[in-house]
Amino acid sequence: MANLVSIIVPAYNGESTIAGTLASARAQVGVECEIIVVDDGSTDRTVQIVAEQADRDARIKLISGPRGGVARARNLAVSNANGNFIAPLDADDLWHPEKLARQLARFEECGPDCGLVYNWFRRIDQDDMVIAGSPRPMVEGRVFYRHLSWNFISNGSTPLIRREALASVQYEPELRDRGLQGCEDYLLQLQLAQRHKFACVPAFLTGYRRAPGAMSTNVERMIRSHILMFEMIADEAGDSGAWIVRRQLARLHVELARNSLGKLNPAGMVRNLGRALAKDRVMAARSLKFEFVRLLQGGHRTPAGSTRGFDAFSAEEIDGPWTALRSIEALGELAAMDNESGSGLPDHLAREAF
Repeated sequence: MANLVSIIVPAYNGESTIAGTLASARAQVGVECEIIVVDDGSTDRTVQIVAEQADRDARIKLISGPRGGVARARNLAVSNANGNFIAPLDADDLWHPEKLARQLARFEECGPDCGLVYNWFRRIDQDDMVIAGSPRPMVEGRVFYRHLSWNFISNGSTPLIRREALASVQYEPELRDRGLQGCEDYLLQLQLAQRHKFACVPAFLTGYRRAPGAMSTNVERMIRSHILMFEMIADEAGDSGAWIVRRQLARLHVELARNSLGKLNPAGMVRNLGRALAKDRVMAARSLKFEFVRLLQGGHRTPAGSTRGFDAFSAEEIDGPWTALRSIEALGELAAMDNESGSGLPDHLAREAF
């Protein structure tokens, strides 16, 4: 089965969502697949729920182990996978029934030098209701510098990855070991982007959950996880990407400063502002201006909710307005960097890229 897809699902205390997640994996049409669930030391009914579904569907394989973090769980699943394509799926996310089939078709169109196909996603709440304003990025080909400056994939349940592309990279457990789990997907995608082309299926095929208490809502930890990830990828970014890394770190340290202010920690605020300025003064100033405007506006506004669930939308249906924060000109310059490996941007263009 040349197009067998191995769906890998790391699960930790996911009893409230794992049944729906597996149902969306089992409902994939037009593909041959196996579903590998790695229980990462759950203490709730996750194992029981998965085992019950495995009894009804022979495609589901359950692997249980001690708590080791999402990266180790995914790596264990990949090592037990039989497919030529790997489809990560978080234990609280959902898929449209045509997701994998449409991604496989895109792989066929793009040829063997394409290592990853992503699609658009909708944010969903704890009740599977869509949060309006789903992004619609269209970034393809060599994408490393664009992805380094803008995480346009945004989650780990969206990519379909060619198995051969994972021969030299894997999910990084060090983030979890240092208490900063959260950016394993982004780091792996960046490493893949250095080695392979990416392609997009322009359809909303993933339901990405943003429920209260989810890891992605732990603001400070996610900021620190991003900082560590950019520090880890800095060497691979090389001289051409160093300015992007510095600007990302400057922006993130400003966000940490704002977080420290909210926690009435003036020493932390001053320390992180100093780090931001040391990384890139221009980006630090722009980020400070953004945070000041946001403060005057009362913080980020909660996105408008929808009265319809994820399954009620067609794959192509737009659920609300979305405006990309990156300009076409900025992305064009970064695309030139992607297409001319190692060429970098002239200083005067780099200053205008964000």
